[in-house]
Amino acid sequence: MEELERGERMPLPQSVVLGAKDLPKTETILNDHIESRLFGKLKQERLERARFNGKTYDKVPRAEAVVVRVVSSVDKKLEVKQRFLKIFQEENYPMEFGISPKIY
Repeated sequence: MEELERGERMPLPQSVVLGAKDLPKTETILNDHIESRLFGKLKQERLERARFNGKTYDKVPRAEAVVVRVVSSVDKKLEVKQRFLKIFQEENYPMEFGISPKIY
């Protein structure tokens, strides 16, 4: 910030700053599910605002430029510790679990 204030650096023009809409859309079940739930909730909230304010649906402002992107999705295996397996050996507990951590 100090360099910007002294004029030693210039901020990037807004046209250079990329956003979520500039990322490629991944056709995944999770991405599609999140988008459909989000847009459904936004529509429901808009309908409720219209009823509450006594307006028609078209007269209520809508959320614009809402974009959902999965940025990172990695499949990993999580191994169960031996001590835990010993405790639950009679339960036929699996030795590992598949997990898919995701970042949005």
